[in-house]
Amino acid sequence: MPKPIQITDEMKQKAKDEFAELLADLKMSDGKISYTKSFKYKDAAAVLWLTTLAYRKTLALVTAFPDEVAWHGLAARQGHREFVIEDIFVYPQEVTGSTVNTDQAGYTEWLYDFDDDAFNKIRMQGHSHVNMGVSPSGVDNGHRAKILDQLDADMFYIFMVWNKRLDTHTLIYDMQNNVLYEDGDITVKILGDDSIEAFLADATEKVQKRKPAAYKVKAKRERVVEPEPQGSIWDGYFGHGCYDPYDI
Repeated sequence: MPKPIQITDEMKQKAKDEFAELLADLKMSDGKISYTKSFKYKDAAAVLWLTTLAYRKTLALVTAFPDEVAWHGLAARQGHREFVIEDIFVYPQEVTGSTVNTDQAGYTEWLYDFDDDAFNKIRMQGHSHVNMGVSPSGVDNGHRAKILDQLDADMFYIFMVWNKRLDTHTLIYDMQNNVLYEDGDITVKILGDDSIEAFLADATEKVQKRKPAAYKVKAKRERVVEPEPQGSIWDGYFGHGCYDPYDI
């Protein structure tokens, strides 16, 4: 579920009230107090559009490079909860199979090549994790925190991580609405390619995942041994057909 980015006065008061209630009957076994409060929004979702150009460039980078690679995107707000990545550009960097380090001197010079309109649209950072999962690393989280500190109240910023399986991890920090959208809160679509959207929708209806076959376990049949007919005890003793002295 979406989360707030900044704590509001209402949230502060709610946390104070709950903490005060906790303190009222608190008994400390080690002289320490621990308190955690989480805030989430209900019924909020975002749509992230990629132009066909941005999508094709992203796939090319993710699939062609054997090492990690990072890029910036020119992004704009499309609606109240909709955003579009218009184009992407690779900036100067040094990479390995698991790291990306920005060439700061080259990066600064690279930024100067953008005009003001394009520069103000640099609101997206993406990178690949090659053959690893897409969960953010500690370095990723630190980088995001630095960018978040630079955002004004009306701004937004998008982060994406891809790997060669085309798994993605996506975050949208929407400062204007004080909402952090993450993965399941975001629907990613291709802008201006309705034919692909329609094709995938049609294919989804036709392609069904095969269900495991149900096997019937037959009950083990026990062999029933019919008892031999019980004759007179004298039959066995004297032989069949002999006279039973009690059969009179």
